[in-house]
Amino acid sequence: MPLIAFATVLVPVLVLGAVLVGCSAPSATCDAEAVGQESGPVGSIYRVENGELGPRCFGRQDETVEAAWRTLAEVAPPEVLGDVELFAGFETNAETLAFSGPIGEDNTRFAVAVDTRSVGSDAEELRLTLVHELAHVLAQTEDQLDTEQPAGRCETLWNGLGCFRPGSYLSGWIERFWSDEALATLPEDGAIDEEAGVERCLLDPTLVGSYAGSHPEEDFAETFAAWVFSVEVNEAVESKFEYLAQFPELVSVRDRARAAGLSDLENTFDRCG
Repeated sequence: MPLIAFATVLVPVLVLGAVLVGCSAPSATCDAEAVGQESGPVGSIYRVENGELGPRCFGRQDETVEAAWRTLAEVAPPEVLGDVELFAGFETNAETLAFSGPIGEDNTRFAVAVDTRSVGSDAEELRLTLVHELAHVLAQTEDQLDTEQPAGRCETLWNGLGCFRPGSYLSGWIERFWSDEALATLPEDGAIDEEAGVERCLLDPTLVGSYAGSHPEEDFAETFAAWVFSVEVNEAVESKFEYLAQFPELVSVRDRARAAGLSDLENTFDRCG
């Protein structure tokens, strides 16, 4: 089945009964509005300092959030996590397991949030989901995505937040793996299209699952997660794995997963093609 994890432009959320703790005064970059929400109220937020989990600065202490961070940090070295500034937990009855996005109006700092009720239910799915969200962060940083470029002048792909820069992970990904015909069918607002993803999955064996077919960004993130954990995939996906392997910073995540004995995870993606 596909990973249920989304990269979103963060929106404000009202959290009832939340108490700011661990900070002498409310912080402009450590509150529920900074993190936003995908499906449920934010319960706790931790600062991330130089790629390491720092002090809690919003809400209650939550061991499940801390455990989720350890799961991510087990495979992602601090230098790869350097653009993540906030790590949060939320609760939802929906299917969203995690989400990520920029803090504020630019893409120099990011937040990642995880559904705390999912943390202990399936360790492998949690690993795949968190690495999927990490891929979204890495692909939307300032050197990757130009948030000043308007949609009408974007010559690569506009994702609703900005235009992918020439030479970015996604510009090369699109050039190699997404045809002009497929790009033309994407929603103009940069949204994903899960129904179209199912249709693409039926025809395209280079997709690791139907969710990957919903948008080039989801294709990149799903494939990255599968590659990091050496998930067995269709032979046609190997060309995408080879693309990822040319970037040392991405390889460092895969190498840490292998060193931790976390390779060869079960394939829970849809089979495509």
